[in-house]
Amino acid sequence: MSEIAATNYQTDKQILGFSRWWLFVIAFLAMCVISPYEYAWSVIAPHLGKIYGWESTKVSLMFTMFVICQAFGTLPGGILRDKFGPKIVSVVAGVFAGIGLLFCAYGATFSYGLVLIVWCIGCFFCGFVYNAAITTCNKWFPDNRNITTGLMSAAFSWGALPFIFPMQAIPENAPDQTFFNAIFIMAAIISIVIIVTGLLMKDPPKGWHVPSTRARKMVKRPCVKQYSMGEAMGTWQFWVLILSFVLVSGAGLTFISKSMKFASAFHFSVTAGTMMTVGIAITSGLSRVIAGWIADKIGIDKTMSVFYILCGAFSLIALYFAEAGSSFGFTSSCVISIFFWGALYSLFASIVGYYYGEVASGSNYGMLYACAKGLGGIYGGVLSAYLISTYGNPFIIVISALMALLSGLILIPLWKHPPIWSEDKH
Repeated sequence: MSEIAATNYQTDKQILGFSRWWLFVIAFLAMCVISPYEYAWSVIAPHLGKIYGWESTKVSLMFTMFVICQAFGTLPGGILRDKFGPKIVSVVAGVFAGIGLLFCAYGATFSYGLVLIVWCIGCFFCGFVYNAAITTCNKWFPDNRNITTGLMSAAFSWGALPFIFPMQAIPENAPDQTFFNAIFIMAAIISIVIIVTGLLMKDPPKGWHVPSTRARKMVKRPCVKQYSMGEAMGTWQFWVLILSFVLVSGAGLTFISKSMKFASAFHFSVTAGTMMTVGIAITSGLSRVIAGWIADKIGIDKTMSVFYILCGAFSLIALYFAEAGSSFGFTSSCVISIFFWGALYSLFASIVGYYYGEVASGSNYGMLYACAKGLGGIYGGVLSAYLISTYGNPFIIVISALMALLSGLILIPLWKHPPIWSEDKH
């Protein structure tokens, strides 16, 4: 047996000198610190608008550009990670991610356009961090893919919690410097954690296999083929996944970016809006863990359909309570809806590894994520803001609910027709 082949059958402890679960913890921490960009945005945005006098469209554009740039950053981040490993990719990303957020404190010094450009660069490199963390699960944990990917993507929402409360606690009449100091600290934490964890990350040898004693627990893939990105894109199932991802991501991102606005529009208190923001961050992360456990029991494709359909259903229930004037009913229904929505980031990552293999999982998931979340972010940010101003809040909630329902329904054909490689067709 060659030296490379022998390495491929070593245990994680023989390769690393320690358990692969330490790499999971490291990647988990990196994922946590890029969470505030998205899940703490609804408490950061009001300060930006007040301090700099930016209208809501400018603030909404920053959220949209985060979603788009972070999503598109996952593709080159995945390709570079598959080729060079996670270290250099993560270290460079850590520097730029912190700088991007830091420029939010310079809106009075520089033009909005310059702040937006630097912000977009930082958000783009957040995509590198996201891909590096998620791909750690696909590469090191094919035997625990659903639960580890669920926990990893949960970090992308839970990580915002330590930042939400201090930011929300800043009084409206506080000096501007109080907000600037909070941004400085947040940016420093983000950069330092990403850089340090990046230096500690490592991929398994190419072709590494889980030892046979663990492999018995693995869910059998539809076929043993390890798909390249081009081969994965050549299957119709890949494009169904993209369409489903676009629909459901756009639906949920609308609620995440507009949670405080929805509460205000339906004449609910600031406390209700804040509690909804916190509830969304907690349950969105929790759902990714629970969905991973359910996917191991009933199958990942079935889990996806059920969760997205329920997401749409509870969005409609939320609208019913909003128009009935029930703050508790509206807030609870929104949080439950996002619970079923939040699992999308773990489930789509898992199904890419399940359908197309681990070797090119970074680039395969990067392509899916970039196309789907980028387009979904356009709807969830700027487009939804325009539709609200034109047609009102109830209209956008109904449209978002229908998008979520459709995203689950179109996945049903994949239950019986996963991608199966055939040499005759290639």
